[in-house]
Amino acid sequence: MWKQLGMAICAGWLSTCAFANELAPEIEGVLDGEPHEWFILSQGSDSNASFIELGEEVRVDITGFIDGERWDAREALTISLTLLEDELITADVIYLIGDTPLPPLYTSEDAQVTVSLTHYERDRQTVHIAGSIQGVMALQVQLDAPPSLEEGIDIDVLFDVQAQKVKF
Repeated sequence: MWKQLGMAICAGWLSTCAFANELAPEIEGVLDGEPHEWFILSQGSDSNASFIELGEEVRVDITGFIDGERWDAREALTISLTLLEDELITADVIYLIGDTPLPPLYTSEDAQVTVSLTHYERDRQTVHIAGSIQGVMALQVQLDAPPSLEEGIDIDVLFDVQAQKVKF
């Protein structure tokens, strides 16, 4: 009986550890002076961290959500990276402040944002990518209006993400 109880406690502890690891944020840092965490959500082979190959380029798209259990656009952070021969050639970052991916939002477009990679490893089906985003993001109020740094927010976050290959 004691052996069974001990095994049940160990199994419970292990599942708690596994659950805690699943809920660890993949993106975290400071946004506008406040600490934030974002989670990559997935369901089966559908993940909010994915990549595609476009000839020699690799395009990695990441969306982090503030709730580790719900797809909710409000306060989501999206990161789009394009790599050529394992080197970052373009990066776009958007912080959604509404319920849709439409303005108003904060963007790295016409802003002072630096995206740096600290790790990039790719196999056939996954990409492990890590790095940082630092600077000031610009506020875009309307779709046809240019972003403004005057109402920008500071960003200083780290990301460490496993992206899945998109299959067509």
